[in-house]
Amino acid sequence: MTIVKVKYRINRFTYPNIIFIITFPLGLFLIGILLHNCYKTSMAEGKLVNNCVLWMHWIWNHIRNFVTFKFITKIEEPFIVCYYTIEDNINYISLIPNYINPYLCTHIIIGFASVYNCMIDLGNNLNVYKDVVKLKKIHPNLKVMVSVDNNNNSDFQDMVLNHSHRKIFIQSVLNVTKIFNLDGLDLDWEFPAWAIKPSHEKIHFAQLIYELRKEFDHSGQKLILSAAVAAPRALIDQCYEVPTIAEHIDFVNLMSYDYHFYVWYYPVTDFNSPLYPHFLETGYLTSLNVNFSANYWVLKGMPRKKIVIGIPLYGHSYKLYNPSNHKIQAPASGYGDVGYLGYASYPQVCLFLKNGAVRVFVNDSHVPYAYKDNEWISYDDISSISSKAKWIKTNGFKGAMVYSLNMDDWNSTCSSNYTFPLTNTIKDIFIKK
Repeated sequence: MTIVKVKYRINRFTYPNIIFIITFPLGLFLIGILLHNCYKTSMAEGKLVNNCVLWMHWIWNHIRNFVTFKFITKIEEPFIVCYYTIEDNINYISLIPNYINPYLCTHIIIGFASVYNCMIDLGNNLNVYKDVVKLKKIHPNLKVMVSVDNNNNSDFQDMVLNHSHRKIFIQSVLNVTKIFNLDGLDLDWEFPAWAIKPSHEKIHFAQLIYELRKEFDHSGQKLILSAAVAAPRALIDQCYEVPTIAEHIDFVNLMSYDYHFYVWYYPVTDFNSPLYPHFLETGYLTSLNVNFSANYWVLKGMPRKKIVIGIPLYGHSYKLYNPSNHKIQAPASGYGDVGYLGYASYPQVCLFLKNGAVRVFVNDSHVPYAYKDNEWISYDDISSISSKAKWIKTNGFKGAMVYSLNMDDWNSTCSSNYTFPLTNTIKDIFIKK
């Protein structure tokens, strides 16, 4: 009887609870994996979650994706949008259209036109537009667009604020695109409703995009509409009606650069375009990076498939206050000597390195800097741009925008017989399956 009772107890313990015994540790293991993945995702995508409101957005977005199976999908044919600037003051030698590889970019945006008497004004360099458009004869799938900005001599803001003025502007755009065989328009307003500007500019900018879209669709020209948009969170909140813009725009070019440069009120070295924040940053500073900006645009309502991530082909130089202190957030006394007003093209950075500067790659932020004596430069190189291009593919964004082709090494200063190394790096990664 004793033996039977023992068997009975063993059987009672074993068989009714066998599922619980197996599934409990398995459940803990799966929960652990889920928490680990959530942590990794929050670190990669959600270093941006630094306040309660953003946490709620982040959690809701992931729950919605899980329930509806709307997981991130890779873009099959990523864009490479290349700005090409005319009379760029931060270049000493001009890049002419004949030197541009027609197969390097999917889109070339020529900048910058202005607004005069409510009409688009291409300026005095009409032959440049014609020469760039000629590249389409070699590569028929290339798209060539014009970008209009709100520089000091432009009537851009006055045009936007009035419906009849916007109508005149849109008709002039239709005329110019048809005459010069351009494929579309890019809007570069920096920035509507920002600082002391009237708040209604934000609404009028969205109205301009809506009206452009409507007229473009009715024109029969199959014109593309894009906009260069700000990256810092404060500007995104203040300047853009994101859902309205998202509905009518083909894509936005995220200006995910100029996060840091020398300014008198924050005179320390830091990165021009970090992919992620570095360990020294806290609070608002943790939002000044590519990863935060791109995902914040998504959270505000812009689809990933309409966001083209900006990559600078230039760096920012600083004059170190103390040459012995050359790390991140080192005190600076002004712009560096390399470049123009702190803007240094990639060939200028290459020469700086060839002359003995020390390169340091910061793994936290996935970008390098270089220093020598009292000169310090934050820039992007092949390694950092490779990381960004891979990140763009992994996170399902539409592609990369480079600013600008003029700043890449188009004349083989860095390496002999190798032109546009930075833009080519993006292309090489995008074409890999």
